[in-house]
Amino acid sequence: MTEQQKKRRGRPRKYATKEEAKQAQLQQIKEANKKSPKSNYYQYKSKARNFITKKSTKADLIELQELINKRLEELSKN
Repeated sequence: MTEQQKKRRGRPRKYATKEEAKQAQLQQIKEANKKSPKSNYYQYKSKARNFITKKSTKADLIELQELINKRLEELSKN
């Protein structure tokens, strides 16, 4: 085992340079943004449910209830 191999124990690097790693990360972000609309719908729905059940305050719930009622009226007109 050489001296450099002793120093670099652990997981080997996936990319040779930080620039390559950054480019790969940007590519992953672009791919994630190209997800299907149905997939985005499920993600938004999940986030909304989690917010309501875990993080919301009484004021938040009242505001959301008003928004939901407005949206229901809009949908019933169409």
